[in-house]
Amino acid sequence: MTAVPGADDLVVPPPLAEAAARVRAAAPGVAQAQIDFLAGLIERRSYTGEEGPAVEHTLAEMEASGLSDVRASSAGDALATVGDGRHRVLYDAHLDHNEIADEDEWPHPPLQPTVDGGRMYGLGAADCKGGVAAIVYGARLAAELSLAGECTIVVQGSTLEEDAEGFAMRNLVEVDGFAVPDAVLIAEATDLTLRRGHRGRCEVKVRVRGTAAHASTPELGENAILAMRPVLDALEAMTPSLPDDPVLGGGTQVVTMIASPRTPNTVPSWCEATIDRRLTPGETAESVLAGIAAAVEPLGATATIPVQTISSWTGVELSGPAFFPGWLLAEDDPLVAAGRLTCAALWGEPPPVEVWQFSTNGTYSAGVAGIPTLGFGPMEERYAHTPQDQVDLAKLLDAAMFYALFPLAYTHIRDG
Repeated sequence: MTAVPGADDLVVPPPLAEAAARVRAAAPGVAQAQIDFLAGLIERRSYTGEEGPAVEHTLAEMEASGLSDVRASSAGDALATVGDGRHRVLYDAHLDHNEIADEDEWPHPPLQPTVDGGRMYGLGAADCKGGVAAIVYGARLAAELSLAGECTIVVQGSTLEEDAEGFAMRNLVEVDGFAVPDAVLIAEATDLTLRRGHRGRCEVKVRVRGTAAHASTPELGENAILAMRPVLDALEAMTPSLPDDPVLGGGTQVVTMIASPRTPNTVPSWCEATIDRRLTPGETAESVLAGIAAAVEPLGATATIPVQTISSWTGVELSGPAFFPGWLLAEDDPLVAAGRLTCAALWGEPPPVEVWQFSTNGTYSAGVAGIPTLGFGPMEERYAHTPQDQVDLAKLLDAAMFYALFPLAYTHIRDG
């Protein structure tokens, strides 16, 4: 057994240490192929609902990497398998990315992968195509080195995450009949540390009604925009009393959009505010609406959580309520221990265990389905959704090493 400095509770067993040495030796041999795969992903624009070319590229890479059972889900996610053990683990990273706002702000063309200073720049590199390259090549190394242990690893290049976190995973489990995994690993940006949760989010529409009239005779109407002013004040006043979590922090509530009828010469008969609400674990759609309703209904307003309308690139309808729960995995969960052990075996010490600031597909896996979920990825959160979108290529390969060795560490933790 190898004790890990500074981690008295973490001991790397000799078989895992030997496997880690084999991973470190083999990884440089796939580094260029991993880089080329990521470059191909960046070249393929894949806005939410338009991921087809990126999915097809991923499926082809899975086939070429020797993974088994390569296929697409009904919603068009890329799937492949390594191993056939009794512990089912899902590796997830999404293929869609945000739309380009202003290409002139980018130091490199967004769809032209550019390597500079050991980093690859391009749209989606940090969120989350670098993660896809990490899990696909981690699975490739695991297959080539026979590292699945007692695990069945399913690799998912998922879709639709940017607009509707977890909807594609929900479809995979609840519609396609995918067997519920024992654990989910999400390769979003963590800078090679571990993430065990994040706040959730939901969208709320608050509407006030008035009476329409011609703008030349406003005294005949009731202006709904003016009626919205005290409602906005009431929504703002809720902030200090929102639920708070000692690890994830407090909930937030921000008015992000205001809408009314598009008739500039008419007193508006309605006004609607859109609210972005960030959630702590345990909040429900009912509890969120009840709190907002208590604040706005005395002022004549109504509150609803809208349906998130979304279709996959394959034409499957996946619409559902715009409610994405928060979640937090216990620090002593076996999944956290397996992640720490994997890093200790590869690099001599366990990484920090933190939480994300943004939301992920964990809203479904952990927040809805209650599946233990953990995050690990090579990208850095600060570059996500920015013109500096990038990933460090050395960290990209390190992440593949993590995903290659993780099944053995997880088997050790689960089976002793």
